[in-house]
Amino acid sequence: MRADTAPTSRVYARAVALSEDVSRIAGVAAQHRTPGQRVVAVLVVETATGERVYLSAFVDAEERQQWLAFDDDGIPVQDRARVREAASIAALVEVAEEAVDKVVEGPRVASLPYLDSIGGDSSIAGALPAIEELADDVERNYKLELG
Repeated sequence: MRADTAPTSRVYARAVALSEDVSRIAGVAAQHRTPGQRVVAVLVVETATGERVYLSAFVDAEERQQWLAFDDDGIPVQDRARVREAASIAALVEVAEEAVDKVVEGPRVASLPYLDSIGGDSSIAGALPAIEELADDVERNYKLELG
């Protein structure tokens, strides 16, 4: 392997591994569907401590949404603070990507280092109510009891 191709192949390997992780968690999430629900999204989040959390969105026929977060082992997360942190980071990254017109192809990890890397502007501060609203929605419509 030539030295100039090594970084690209590592990036490709990470993208494939992340895609496989998302598929794996989507399969686990599908086991938690209620009749008529479907898994519509799996958001990959890395918390401030480096823990990977997969925030999964479910929608039923009436378009009502529910949420369930999984750890890297596919175990549902029931800790309110961990779920809220994951939802907040995911929302912050979405807002920042919109602010800088960044289009991401395929899965990516929403994390604080990633957020720092894409930057953003003062519009992020203006979006704090929307970020809080998403975190509240995730808590309110969580599939399990949060502790």
